[in-house]
Amino acid sequence: MRKLLKCPVTVALLILWAALSVVGYLGKDTIYKNYTVDIRTTPYFVLVFDGLHDGIFPWSHVGAPDGIGENGKLPSILLPGESVSDTELAGGTETVGETETEEAPHTREFCMVDDDWFDDAVFIGDSRTVGLRDYGGLDNATFYASTGLGIYDMWTEKFCEVDGEKTTLEDALSRRQFGKIYFQIGINEMGRGTLDGFMEQYAQSVQKFRELQPDAIIYVQGIMRVAKAKSDSDKIFNNQGINERNMRIAELADNQTIFYIDVNDVVCDADGNLRADLTFDNLHLYGSKYGIWVDFLKTKGIAP
Repeated sequence: MRKLLKCPVTVALLILWAALSVVGYLGKDTIYKNYTVDIRTTPYFVLVFDGLHDGIFPWSHVGAPDGIGENGKLPSILLPGESVSDTELAGGTETVGETETEEAPHTREFCMVDDDWFDDAVFIGDSRTVGLRDYGGLDNATFYASTGLGIYDMWTEKFCEVDGEKTTLEDALSRRQFGKIYFQIGINEMGRGTLDGFMEQYAQSVQKFRELQPDAIIYVQGIMRVAKAKSDSDKIFNNQGINERNMRIAELADNQTIFYIDVNDVVCDADGNLRADLTFDNLHLYGSKYGIWVDFLKTKGIAP
C-alpha cells in the first residue's frame, strides 16, 4: 500500500476519485436528482460520469436554456404572409395618440379533420409511435420512429428510412417538406439526466424542426402515461414523473405554429392512469387500440 501511495499516478487517481465522489454527493439532490443510484453498489462519482454523458456538467445551473424565452416558451414563428413591424420588435405595443395598445397574438383553433389531413404529416417518436405506425391505419403519413429512441440520440442515430436507405433525422427532414410534425418522446429518458436537461434537449429539437420545416405545424404531444400497476411500483417509470415532463412540454406551445396535444385525455382513467384494458404491458397500447389515438388526433386539426 505504501508503495502504491508513493506512485504519483496512483495518488492523482485517488484524488480525482475523491473529488468526483464529493461532486456527485453534493449534486445528488440538485443537478443529479433525477438519476437513480444505489450507494451500496454504485459510488457517487458515477453520477458525474452519467451527467457528462448527457451534457450535464458539475457547474451546471438550473435556468432557461438558450433559445427559450420567458415561461419556457420558444420564440414565436411568423405565419405565411405576416411581417414584423417596428413596434412588434420593440415589444409588441404601439402608441396611438396617448393610448398604448398591445396587439393580441393570432391564435388558431382546433377542428375536426379527415384521414387526408395526415397525408403530408410526419410522426417522430419512440416505440409508441412505432405502434401508431403499425396499427393506426395512417398509411399515407410518414413515420420516423424507432423503438428505444431518446431525446439524446435522435439527431445522431440513423433510424429514418428514405428511398430505401437508413439516414439521420436531420437528413430526412432536409429532403422533404411536411405540413405537420407530430412529436412524442420522453418515456425512455426517465431516470436519466435531469428534467431541465431533458427539456433543454427537447426545446432545441423543436427549434430545429422549425428551422428544417419552416412551414410545418408542429404538434408537441404529451408523453403517454403508464398503467397504475406500473406507476405505483416503479420508481422511474411513473405518472408523477411523466406529468412533470408534460407540464414543461406544454409550455412550448404558442398556439400559432406550435400546439400541445395530450392523448392521455382519451386513454387514461379518472385517476389519470393508462387504462388497464388498453395495454398489454402497462406501457404500450394493444394493437387494436391505436384507433383511439388516431380518432383523438382527428379532433386536433388546425383551422386556417
